Amino acid sequence: MAHLSLALLGASSSLGQALLDVISDSTLRLSALFPLTTAEEEGLIEFRGEDVPEFAVVGFDWSQTRVLVNCQPDVAAVLNEAADAGLIVIDLTGLTSPGGKLAHGHVLSLPDPFAQQLATLVSPLAELGTVTQVTATGLLSVSTEGQAGIDVLSGQTRSLFAQTEHETAVYPKRIAYNILGGFGPLDDAGITAEETAAIALLQKQLPSDCTIDVTCTRTPHFFGHGASLTVRFAQPVDRDAVLAALKAAERVFVLQASGESGIAASQDAVGGDKVWVSRLRQSADGRSITLWSVADNTRLPALAVLQLLTFIAAKEQ
Repeated sequence: MAHLSLALLGASSSLGQALLDVISDSTLRLSALFPLTTAEEEGLIEFRGEDVPEFAVVGFDWSQTRVLVNCQPDVAAVLNEAADAGLIVIDLTGLTSPGGKLAHGHVLSLPDPFAQQLATLVSPLAELGTVTQVTATGLLSVSTEGQAGIDVLSGQTRSLFAQTEHETAVYPKRIAYNILGGFGPLDDAGITAEETAAIALLQKQLPSDCTIDVTCTRTPHFFGHGASLTVRFAQPVDRDAVLAALKAAERVFVLQASGESGIAASQDAVGGDKVWVSRLRQSADGRSITLWSVADNTRLPALAVLQLLTFIAAKEQ
């Protein structure tokens, strides 16, 4: 059975907790777990029914572990330090561009969770024929910004009910009972970093001349991403073939029920390992497929990390 020594920075974050839950439910065994923190005081992290003490990342002895998984933003110096010490560093925060090498002394950045959600759906559909256009609109939860986003939405909601002043930290405008059409710096074309990440990942799956348009909004809910996705083909595709392809995909669950129960909601996907699909529609000419999807934005990257950790552990036996 595979064993691995693991350091985890940001273990108390929603993403860190999701990763620990996924590992806890798996067959991966850790010879040691080092939850790291940048906070002034160390706390305790629960893992497999036991309390594990946190360690200050400043001055941490990297020789105690082989892998660092980062779930905390704005710690680029720490990642470089760990890589320089010879660790495999897996970054889940977008501090570095997706890619890298799965090797000691390198930083490997995984794709953005929303990009993973779209790619999970586009990949099986692209097997059905030549895709000419992909259009996606994402309704992303505040947990994208980690605990800071969750705290701001919670605090602003309470303030609105109490009719008191609310802070606008994290987001440029109020997020409670509001929708922000994009978040973060824009490039020269007016595209956000998360939109760029989704486009870049889809470009790897699709023909070079395929048109890809992605829009991300930030909506006032805590967990789970929603996405409306339209895929257009060069030739008509059979609707039953589309359903079969999605059902056969490893990380996709097709919700087929009548009435309101047949519409997937973000709460359906939270805590699960699948991208839920519902409201599958086909254009009159048979060339376009439109669907609604939801997924847990913390568990998708956690599952990807588990696969990497299992692979690393097996190699080091």
